[in-house]
Amino acid sequence: MADNYFEKHKDVFLNEAKAHIDRMNSSLLGFEKNPADDKLFHELFRSTHTLKGIAATMNYVEMSQLCHAVEDVLEALRGKRIGLANVADRLFESFDFMSSDLKAITGDDQEINAAQMIDRLDRLLKSEEWKEEEESGVLAQHLQKPEKLKSIEVNIERLDGLMKISEELLISRIKLELLREAINNPELTAAVDTLGRHITNMQYNIMQVRLVPIGFIFNRFPRMVRDLAKRQNKQVDLEIEGGAIELDRSLIDDLGESLMHLIRNAIDHGIEDPEERVKHGKNKTATIRLIAKRTKEHALIEVSDDGEGLDLEAIQNMAIKQKLISSGASRQEILNCIFRGISTTKDVSDISGRGMGLSIVKQQIDSIGGNIQVESEEGRGTRFRLTIPLTLAVINVLFVNVGEQIYAIPINQIDRLLTVTDEEIKGMIDYNAIPYGDSSIPLTHLAELFLLPTERLSSYPIVVVRRGEERLGLLVDRLLSTQEVVIKPLTRIVRESKYFSGSALIGSGDMVLILDVDHLFLTGRFKNEWGYTNAV
Repeated sequence: MADNYFEKHKDVFLNEAKAHIDRMNSSLLGFEKNPADDKLFHELFRSTHTLKGIAATMNYVEMSQLCHAVEDVLEALRGKRIGLANVADRLFESFDFMSSDLKAITGDDQEINAAQMIDRLDRLLKSEEWKEEEESGVLAQHLQKPEKLKSIEVNIERLDGLMKISEELLISRIKLELLREAINNPELTAAVDTLGRHITNMQYNIMQVRLVPIGFIFNRFPRMVRDLAKRQNKQVDLEIEGGAIELDRSLIDDLGESLMHLIRNAIDHGIEDPEERVKHGKNKTATIRLIAKRTKEHALIEVSDDGEGLDLEAIQNMAIKQKLISSGASRQEILNCIFRGISTTKDVSDISGRGMGLSIVKQQIDSIGGNIQVESEEGRGTRFRLTIPLTLAVINVLFVNVGEQIYAIPINQIDRLLTVTDEEIKGMIDYNAIPYGDSSIPLTHLAELFLLPTERLSSYPIVVVRRGEERLGLLVDRLLSTQEVVIKPLTRIVRESKYFSGSALIGSGDMVLILDVDHLFLTGRFKNEWGYTNAV
């Protein structure tokens, strides 16, 4: 019976314990900056005390005993028998140990022996004459005060299961809508419409449950910045904004790893030593800003520093040497080379490099349907702008015919639909173009790109897509309908083509490929049947 009890409550314990360790880290970080803030100290003590209790209840002895040793140090700290500067690093090490212990428990229930970590904490106190005091009345009130249950932890596999069910219901709804149009029965029409509304509401609520505050990622970094800056003998403040913005939990891991690369690069290579900063009239303490904002369908994330910036000339010289760009490349084209393996760093450290790390970041952001751009000013700093979809689950698309194939284009990346005549398609030196407003934009013939049969027509439908301020015309054979679809992952062979971001199952049972609009802007040049070079 006891084993069943522990197994039943193991997941709950792991989630609660992780939340307490995160809170202990953030409280100590804040208290380290502002030792006069009693509230932060009480939060630190309360989380430690609570974790000790729930670990003991679950018979996780190592965790419980380590929490007790941390409490001893905090008691000495509260009684001013020991200084914060003397114990902060050891406390952070203890929290790291607890996190490692949780991973071990997650795997096979076997804890890591905490004796050595406890001994290191005890040695901090041996030189001090102190005795344990009882908790203050204020702290005791905090510990005993019950809190209302406002949320519960849900196993991720259960959420994924619900999402799969909603996907199947969406496909069934599409089939019913086709049947409704064929039969044209009023009662059937009303029933299908009602069912459609319920399915849409269910999908919306499931997607809301899957959303995770981006602060879940951001909260990892204050501790990381503190430790890396200390190792580099640099002084760095991390400013965070927008942690309440929510993303689909499927995006969290890749985004977190990408942000980690960018922040580590900033500390290791972007930010100067304190003496160097003062010499150039800067504050000796550098600032990294991590800011999240939200648009209707995307999260906008900025990672910026006020360091020395990128060496544009060095990047250009190296990129030309590697034949990545020509001597006439624009400033932005030169900067974008840092995502293609270009590094101007002379000394590669164990923390980061501005070469392959940023290539990995670009690949990860592309893989989740996002976009990354870089801006830099020498001597003033560097800013990375990431555009991330709020969810990868359900999107609205426009279906188009290209040859005998049907493709889907995300509606949120469509700027306008046009029809152009053959005479309006102009052959430029490097690409085809069509008039657009007061200027012109490049044109891509999708049938030529995908090597599909096509015929010469007098006029062509054009889908104008956008990426930031850029515009690109996609020439298709026919515009079809718009529809809400569930994105499915691609097979390895299709994914290697890089022209597609996913696939969708439609009511007929056919699988349709979804165009990766961002990649179309980056694709190389090729000759089309008219002899022009198509720039995409």
